[in-house]
Amino acid sequence: MPSSPSDTTYDNLPLDQWLEECRSLFGDAPRVFDRRTERYLLVDPPWVTKLRFGDPLAKLVQNRTLRTLFRTGIVIWGHIVQANNELFEPAPSSESYTYDRPGELLFSPRDTSGTPGTLDRIASELFGLKTESSLDGELQAWAEYLNAETTRVVERRVPVQVAGSQEFYVSTSLFRRSHLPEGVLRQPLLPIVVAAHTPLFAMPLPHPYWPKSLLNWWSTGE
Repeated sequence: MPSSPSDTTYDNLPLDQWLEECRSLFGDAPRVFDRRTERYLLVDPPWVTKLRFGDPLAKLVQNRTLRTLFRTGIVIWGHIVQANNELFEPAPSSESYTYDRPGELLFSPRDTSGTPGTLDRIASELFGLKTESSLDGELQAWAEYLNAETTRVVERRVPVQVAGSQEFYVSTSLFRRSHLPEGVLRQPLLPIVVAAHTPLFAMPLPHPYWPKSLLNWWSTGE
């Protein structure tokens, strides 16, 4: 059963500064990576061959997709809607790629809309749909998608009943243990890389490109 991290308050955190530092550390697009860095950024999970043809997650983890995403994508805040339970605990083996798992990321390509507080509210409302009854057609479809646990999406727009007129999207992502601080999900908010053009694939920004104070907050909440 996938889970969503517990509610978090973002008061008094230097969120704008953190995001700018992430962008600076990652560099401006188009980015050029040496071979060692590219190997770190790309992924070949052993279970990917089990994904059905056309699955958005299968498309995401292709080298061609990830190369384009990391070279030209934009760095913005993302928020976890839900993720595999295993990601909230340390991996049982040092071969962490075996324990990479998918999850759903919420984001807005427009910085002014995708503030952490707004993302937190929308993510909570979406997750809450899973236990609601008597939903209308579109919201019921979202509840079924989140409850299915194996449905993958890319650039699925959040319903106006939840997001209003602002544009928010959810894309299935792969949470790589080696890209997460300490290999574990500690906070629901994190910097992500989103494709500059549709389809809006999204991946967490690997932790070597996070400033130290953000890493500390992620691990301790302080």
